[in-house]
Amino acid sequence: MKKITTLTAVLLAGLTLTACGSTSSSSSSSSKASPSSKASTNKQSSSSAKTTTGISLANYKQIQVALPNNGTATTETKVKEMFGKPDQSTKTSISGLDKEATQYTWTNVDQSLSGATVTASFYGGKAVAKGYSNASLMPNDKLTTATLNGIKEGDTLSSVEAKLGTPNAESISGSGVLSAQIINYTSIKGKSGASVSFTFTHNRLVTTTKTSFN
Repeated sequence: MKKITTLTAVLLAGLTLTACGSTSSSSSSSSKASPSSKASTNKQSSSSAKTTTGISLANYKQIQVALPNNGTATTETKVKEMFGKPDQSTKTSISGLDKEATQYTWTNVDQSLSGATVTASFYGGKAVAKGYSNASLMPNDKLTTATLNGIKEGDTLSSVEAKLGTPNAESISGSGVLSAQIINYTSIKGKSGASVSFTFTHNRLVTTTKTSFN
């Protein structure tokens, strides 16, 4: 229980994290192309050069986290291939590990995670934790008193997200009995300043916390 409490505290700290790639491509036309063809090609190249990409929610969800020898985890190499060069790195403690993990931070997100800071922690080259915070999402109209009353202790993370949609922040760490997950909703339609957080242990809801939610 002490390990689970410690892990939950670490995850809560991760949810309050705030932080201050683009790719371009161009195509060259043949020297025999007509003037109009060259103009069209140049226009397309200019448009392509302005195209920016970033970390998407879909890519974030592809990351699998697990403690060593306790499940399948995505490699550090794979995450960096998807996310690009991180903005910064730091050391972090993860319950169940005898040494600190390395946590990387990215801010190059796309519209699906607009404004968010994304983190992923690695130990031995494998992901042991991940999270994002401060995603600027459309006001959520699914978070009502009725829907919250329908969410009960013991519900799974996936079932809660299915009912309420994408949270503004998420933190997932560990695996098995030492796993913990926290999701936080702050963009709640008609309830400025309100927030609702759900804490899970071993993928089962243990705590629901409401702030300024009437």
